[in-house]
Amino acid sequence: MALESHSTDADASIAAGAATLPGLKRRIRFIINPVAGTRKKHNIPDRIQKHLDHRRYEYDIIYTQGRGHATELAAQAAAEGLDVVAIAGGDGSVNEAATGLLDSHTALAILPLGSGNGLARHLGYSPWVTSTLHVINACHIVDLDVGRVNDKYFFSLIGVGFDAFVAKIFDREKTRGLTTYALASAMGLMRFKPFEFELESPSKKLDGLAFMINVCNANQYGYNFRIAPKASVHDGQFDVVLTRAFPRWKAPKLIYDLSVENHASSEYVHTFQASTLRILTQERIYLQVDGETQPKAREFTLQLDAGRLKVLVNPATHI
Repeated sequence: MALESHSTDADASIAAGAATLPGLKRRIRFIINPVAGTRKKHNIPDRIQKHLDHRRYEYDIIYTQGRGHATELAAQAAAEGLDVVAIAGGDGSVNEAATGLLDSHTALAILPLGSGNGLARHLGYSPWVTSTLHVINACHIVDLDVGRVNDKYFFSLIGVGFDAFVAKIFDREKTRGLTTYALASAMGLMRFKPFEFELESPSKKLDGLAFMINVCNANQYGYNFRIAPKASVHDGQFDVVLTRAFPRWKAPKLIYDLSVENHASSEYVHTFQASTLRILTQERIYLQVDGETQPKAREFTLQLDAGRLKVLVNPATHI
């Protein structure tokens, strides 16, 4: 575990958890995933030193060493009473760090360095490190709802079906970015077959042939593609987007409607809200959680837990 300590002129004897008192500095730990996305990470420490408000923060930096390490590091920071953990990485790294901070007083910030950066974009973060550090300096904290699918937490959205199949293809590619994702989507559209499903929530019972089912806490996959444009991360409800099977020749029109957030115009898209639901499929089907591929399953039990994570958000963004 590599750690760089960068205390400024704050009293080194500040007790854990006390940095939020007036006149005392907050303590923030930057956790950097050195292999996330395609962008270079070597200049991040210099950007932090230059643009973080040292009147408000003292900080250190740790680098992850593999999958799951960010959860461990974030939980450790919470146990130490730090005020903020800033994760530098993609959606998978964000999921890991957020999981480690659940039900703690330590807030999550995001330096979005991945491909889609779905949750970060929803919360108003810029992909540029300098702009992100300005959000951190503002330190505007809200309580975020948290989703669970079976035994896995999620913070942005999950997908059953097509988008999870695309995530599997994308994960195998050697390159990242929007172009690679678009090519993976085109390949998936040619190969993916709709699936039989049953869905039950407190207010809905639906079944039939589906193309994909998204259960959303935040509003987008990433790249500002808002699959659930009205979703809020603190309203106590999932936004469920069911896309039923459709003739393949209608795919361009459906994709266009979704991309311009014209969901209501499509006869194949059904949306509603729920805080709990259960999805059953006849065959084992692909699942993605915050963009990360998960093992196939036939049963998906989902529950929303209100306000279990503190996050820093852009105060100018409606979430």
